[in-house]
Amino acid sequence: MQNAFDFFGLTPSLSLDAKEIRNRYIEIQRQAHPDLIGDDNIEVNSVELANRYYEELRTPRGVVKSYLMAMNVSDLNQNRLPKDFLFEMMSLNDEIDEKHSGNAAAGEKAEGLLDRADLELTGALNLLKENPFPDLDELVEWYQKSKYLDRLRKNFLGIEEI
Repeated sequence: MQNAFDFFGLTPSLSLDAKEIRNRYIEIQRQAHPDLIGDDNIEVNSVELANRYYEELRTPRGVVKSYLMAMNVSDLNQNRLPKDFLFEMMSLNDEIDEKHSGNAAAGEKAEGLLDRADLELTGALNLLKENPFPDLDELVEWYQKSKYLDRLRKNFLGIEEI
């Protein structure tokens, strides 16, 4: 299965050069321009993949997902979240529900808890980036925590997921 690193011809890494990725993205866009090639299917497929993979590599979670895919980790959605994290998130979700019920103090508390959890995730990812060969199980856990927090943040903000 192709991933963003393969598509852009990059060595899988958690630390990427945004300028290099952008340059490769622009080059692919130029090569796939309909005025330069005759096969519309190649152009559409290349442009769609370039757009999707470029957006993926612009976020930390997207980079981690691409890295895990490049390392042939196939069970990204298999629950590996520790119980203590889940209990914290249940408590946070309760605060978010209270906020939606009109409790301003619960809303402030929930926002603080979300911000703290985001900072902890950022710190954990920075530690994982220090190792040239990070533990894949820890990365999967980080990825799942990030997705979970994103859903809670959207719930907090009142954004419905489609």
